[in-house]
Amino acid sequence: MTILRIKGLKRYRVKGRWYAYHRKSGTRLKSEFGTAEFIAELAGLERRLKKVEALPGTLGKLFSSYRSSAAYADLASSTKQGYLRMMDLLKPLDEMPLVELTPQFIAGLRDRIAEKNGRRQANYVMAVVSVACEHGKEHGIVRDNPVKGVKRVKRSRSALAANRPWTIEECRTVLAELPYQLKLPVALAMFTGLRKGDVLALKKNAIREGRIWRRTNKTGQELSLPVHPDLAAVLRLSPQHIAITIAATTNATPWTESGFNSSFIKAMRALKRAGKIGDGLTFHGLRHTVGTLLIEAGFDIDTVRRWLGQKTLAMAIHYSETADTSQRMREVIAKLDPLGSKSRT
Repeated sequence: MTILRIKGLKRYRVKGRWYAYHRKSGTRLKSEFGTAEFIAELAGLERRLKKVEALPGTLGKLFSSYRSSAAYADLASSTKQGYLRMMDLLKPLDEMPLVELTPQFIAGLRDRIAEKNGRRQANYVMAVVSVACEHGKEHGIVRDNPVKGVKRVKRSRSALAANRPWTIEECRTVLAELPYQLKLPVALAMFTGLRKGDVLALKKNAIREGRIWRRTNKTGQELSLPVHPDLAAVLRLSPQHIAITIAATTNATPWTESGFNSSFIKAMRALKRAGKIGDGLTFHGLRHTVGTLLIEAGFDIDTVRRWLGQKTLAMAIHYSETADTSQRMREVIAKLDPLGSKSRT
């Protein structure tokens, strides 16, 4: 009698017949245990599994190592999702040896993705590969980061700016036209500059003593923002619901980001077709709107940084670079006097 011992299998009996469950792949083998068909089926399963598992020294293994790191675990949920999308895009390259990951290859990959999927995605892919390579350097998986020194794809001068600020008329129109389940999260972003993820996650107890309290998902910054009177009016007039979050669907459940995106995009397309708003209006553009308005109101960059919950001044400048500073420039010209003419006068 031959005894067949195979690791990683769980055997069980159904109506007098023995079957096996392959633990690693979560697959039940259809053939009867111990038969020639069973051995062939198991061998095919193992071959497929080896293809799924990333091989050492490959790009897939580098990504796998990074995804299991503490640095990746500490990322905001939305950032993780974005990184995973880019890694999935590069899935066909999982078996590529890391020695072939050169600056020249990165530049070619950048150009191919830019041509097929656009500038932003090409730059995003480069950023994700760069982060993974920095992780690889720390753990001896790669010697160098081949992304460093490879230029990002620049935005065409004729292209519309991404996430442009909303005009005052567009802000008024959208708040007047949107249904309440969309109006409330839009108003929260419009008067605070909070990111979409933070807006949708805001709980009812986050508003107290006339302020909105929030630790931002992306940067972990603690914010305490006074409630604008116009926002207070929107909150007061919005229907009550039982969801734990401030913003909720018509079913009184918290929004998922994908669900909100779908509803928001449909509503904005309808307004665009009706000629009520211009091109390029995005939810994230509200964050740029707040930064722009704060600069135009005369606030310094550090105040803008603190209001938006940014860690660096550079990001605050990015969100406010479209501000109209003509009034301040007039104040500058009133004092600028290289020849001393005004002092002589």
